[in-house]
Amino acid sequence: MKYLVNLFVIIGIAVTINSCTKTYKYYPGGEPNDIGSILDLRPLYKGQDVVLSKDIMYGASKLAAVVISDHTEKNLPEGLLVVQDSRRLQTLRGISIELGAAAANYRPGDSLWIDITGGLLTRKNGVLTITGLTESNVTVKGKGVVGINAITVAQLHANPEKYESSLCLINKASFNPALAPGAVISGFKTINDGFGDLALYTDPGVSYAQNAPYALAAYVGIPFSTSDGPVQFRTRNADDIVNMGSMAQDLLITGFQSDPKGGDGGYEYVQMLATKDIDFTVTPYSIVFCVNSGGASSATPLDAGWATGGQRTIKWNINSGSVQKGKFFYFGFQGKKINGSLGTHSFPATANWYQKTFATTGTNPNRGDGGLVRASTFGTSGPFANSGNTCGVAIFKGTTVTETSVPVDVLFVASGGAAAIYDPNKKPILGYRICNNDWYSMYSVSIDPVTYKPKVVPYLHYRSNGNTANMAYPFNELHPPGPDPSDAGLFSMMGGVYNISLGRWTTARKQVIVELFQTTATIDTLEQHPAVTKLVE
Repeated sequence: MKYLVNLFVIIGIAVTINSCTKTYKYYPGGEPNDIGSILDLRPLYKGQDVVLSKDIMYGASKLAAVVISDHTEKNLPEGLLVVQDSRRLQTLRGISIELGAAAANYRPGDSLWIDITGGLLTRKNGVLTITGLTESNVTVKGKGVVGINAITVAQLHANPEKYESSLCLINKASFNPALAPGAVISGFKTINDGFGDLALYTDPGVSYAQNAPYALAAYVGIPFSTSDGPVQFRTRNADDIVNMGSMAQDLLITGFQSDPKGGDGGYEYVQMLATKDIDFTVTPYSIVFCVNSGGASSATPLDAGWATGGQRTIKWNINSGSVQKGKFFYFGFQGKKINGSLGTHSFPATANWYQKTFATTGTNPNRGDGGLVRASTFGTSGPFANSGNTCGVAIFKGTTVTETSVPVDVLFVASGGAAAIYDPNKKPILGYRICNNDWYSMYSVSIDPVTYKPKVVPYLHYRSNGNTANMAYPFNELHPPGPDPSDAGLFSMMGGVYNISLGRWTTARKQVIVELFQTTATIDTLEQHPAVTKLVE
C-alpha cells in the first residue's frame, strides 16, 4: 500500500510539472530549437500582419540564413535584405527583410543569424517582408552555401509563393517578342523559356542596362511578387545573365509511329517538320535510333553514344530530295502505311516520304547505312523498342556521327535501363548526347562556392542532371499499358509551338496519343490534328 501511495505522488508531481511546461505544435513535450526555418515562417502569413514571437514560431526566435541579395548595382528593391535557407526538408525558401540602407552592407554568401522576435511579417509592395528589424538584429557568422532553385516559368507562375525571394534559375530563355536590332535589355521586357512568359526588369540606371540581348540565356535572379499581381524577375548584376548560345533547329521531331497495327517491321516511321528550306543533296542529314533492352545492353556496351552501333544504335542517311520550310517530312520504310500492315491507307505520293528498307526476315539483318563504331545488328521488329526500356531517336546534320556529335533534335521514350544508358564516371561519359531543345539543356548554371557568381555546368547526356524528360510508351484508355505492346496503332504526336524568328520553342512539345483507326486514318489525321506542332514567326 505504501508503495502505491508513493507511486501516485510521483505521477502527480510529474503531471503538475508537465502541465507547466510549454509545448509547441511541432515539438510536443520537447524543447524547441531556437533556430527556425523560412519554410515554416512564410505560411504564418495568411493575409493578415503577424507579429513574430516564440509562440508563433513554435519556440524559435531566429533565422539562420544565407544572403542572396546584392545591392551594388541597385537592381533589387531598395532596402531589402534577401536571405534563404534549406534548413527543413532540404527545401530552399527565401524571405525579404526590410533593413533600409543597411541591407547594402551584406553580400551574397554571408551566413547570418537574424533575431526576428518582435518583427512584423507583412506584405509590402506585394512582397512578403519582415519589417521592424534593424542591423542590431543581424549577426554575421561567416560564409555559407548559396543554393539555387532551377525552375521553369510555368512552375514559378503556378507557385509564386514557393519561389519568391529565393535565388532562381530560368534557363534557355529568350526575349518574346524578339528585340529589334540595336535594342537593349533596359526596363521591362518579356522572356520565354518554352514554358511561359515572364516579366524581366532591369533598372535603366544599372551599368548593364544598355547591354544587347543574348539570343538564348540563363537568367539567375530573384522573383518578387508585386502589388498589382504579376511576378517580377530581377537579376542582381551582369554576371546573372549567362549566354547559352542557340537552340535554333532546322528539323523538328513532331511525332512517330513506334507500334503500328500488325507487325512493326517495315511500318514504323518518324514525322518531322522543317523550319527552313533544306536540300538534302547539298546538306545531308542522318537519323539514328537507339534501343536499350537487357539483351542489347549485354551484347553491346554503350561506349560511343549514338555512334555505338551493334544492338544499341542504327543509322540511316538522308542525302537526297528536299523539304520546304513549314512542310512535314517523313522518314520510314517500305511498308509506307499510315497504320501498319493492317491499316487501310498508305502515305500518298504527294507526301514528302524518305524511304529505306527494313528487313523483316533473317537473323540480325538490319545494319542501316553504317558508319558507326560497330556494324548495327538490329532484329526484324523495327528500330523502336516495345520492351519498356529506354529508346530514342535523334536527327544529326551530316552523315558522320561520332561519340561527340550533337543532335539537331532528339527525344527519348521511357527511363528504364538507366544504369545501362548513363554513367558520368566513365571516360568518356557513357550515354547519349542531347541538344538544346524544349526538353533538354546541354548546359545549366550553378553558384560558384568561392566567388558566389553563376558558373556554367555542362550536362550533355540524357539522364544527366535536368535532362530526364521522356515520353511514355503510347497508350490510351482503350489500350492501357501492360506487359505486352498494345499493338493498337497509337501515334505519338509531339505538338508544341516553335518560333522561327526566335529560333526556339515558345511552347514545349507535349505527347498527345492519336489512335489511328484502320479504315479512317489518313495523312490528314497526322498533319491537321489540333495538337500538331505549329510554326510561328
